[in-house]
Amino acid sequence: MNVMSRVDWGLLPLDIVVHVFSFLRPTDRNRASRVCEAWHEAFQHPSLWLHIDFWFFLPSHADSLKGVEKYGKYFKSVFVGVIQMLDHNRENACALLELLSKIGKRRVTDFEIVFTGENPLFYSGQEFLDALSILFSPVADNIAPPLNCLQHVDFCGLSVPIDDKVLNLLADNHPGLEFLDIQNKVIVCKVTPGCILRLVKKCRGITDLRLYHCSMSDDVLEALCQEDRVAKLNHLSIMCRREEKFGSDLSTDAWEKLTLNVPQMRVTLGFDHTCPFNVIPIIMKSVIPVRTLKLETFAECHEQVSLAAAYYSETLTKLVLRTRNTAALEDALLAVARSCARLRSLLVFCVVREETIDEIFQLQPEMRARGSYILKSVVEPEPWVVGVEEGD
Repeated sequence: MNVMSRVDWGLLPLDIVVHVFSFLRPTDRNRASRVCEAWHEAFQHPSLWLHIDFWFFLPSHADSLKGVEKYGKYFKSVFVGVIQMLDHNRENACALLELLSKIGKRRVTDFEIVFTGENPLFYSGQEFLDALSILFSPVADNIAPPLNCLQHVDFCGLSVPIDDKVLNLLADNHPGLEFLDIQNKVIVCKVTPGCILRLVKKCRGITDLRLYHCSMSDDVLEALCQEDRVAKLNHLSIMCRREEKFGSDLSTDAWEKLTLNVPQMRVTLGFDHTCPFNVIPIIMKSVIPVRTLKLETFAECHEQVSLAAAYYSETLTKLVLRTRNTAALEDALLAVARSCARLRSLLVFCVVREETIDEIFQLQPEMRARGSYILKSVVEPEPWVVGVEEGD
């Protein structure tokens, strides 16, 4: 007789079964819980429900909603992945948000939602905006209020235009918010500077804020440097796009005041291919403590790289370029390698002469040792992998 057939798996210690279950998806965990009474007990252990991922790809994934009402009170971190092209996936995801909004004494602190497919034609995402509005609103009178405020909200993968209504509800009812990312790559950003100002004033402990330049203002920068804030800002990420054609810039005075009052702050500054080229050097002020600079313009940008070498020599740690190669660009890259002593990563998505690459490695040997670079001398099939050289 096979030895394994004589094993009584129900005799395994509870903590071991719980640990094994933690590696299973909720649906697989549910099936395993039917093996024996001991495994069913492990299935209900609160620690298994602290961090939960919901994936809505198929109609059958609606089954994952069945345990929300019973175990949702244990959730602390919720991730939602959706193939949004299909109606049933969107319906199931919105049903999940509605169920979460009805949980009494909920403990959710971290929330992220990601779309993984293409949007349907002319899709506005209003159903998700409505569901999020309900989730962020105060609970009904017959439901016990949440034990925790949301602290970490990530919308960078949610391909719908987030609006002021959603963020105002988030700010009003979750003042303990510490992290917010709304850089979700939709065509139009609907979040106004007034909305962000309100959020920053309400959520006085926010330490990581990631948004578009058109949602910023001098008033927001000033609010972020107030002395009575619960926590100082650690990271500010600003991406610049087509809206800068009609927008207003952030003043040098406002940046200087913020950097003086929050010296530990690191800034990520990015420009995509839709950003008007003439505003890039205007936005790239020398007083900004830029740690990460992204010039993903797909056009010649050697002048901007040269500015980075001059402006951010004491702060720059990462430079990302999607551009066309020129002799001037290679000179600018060498200037960055020479002047930016804290540079740790250089990702260049265009071919560069091998002699230039060798010189960069001589100037930045630790970067080569870490493998934190993309530098190619010949065109290769994408994706280009960080730290991999030709012939590897």
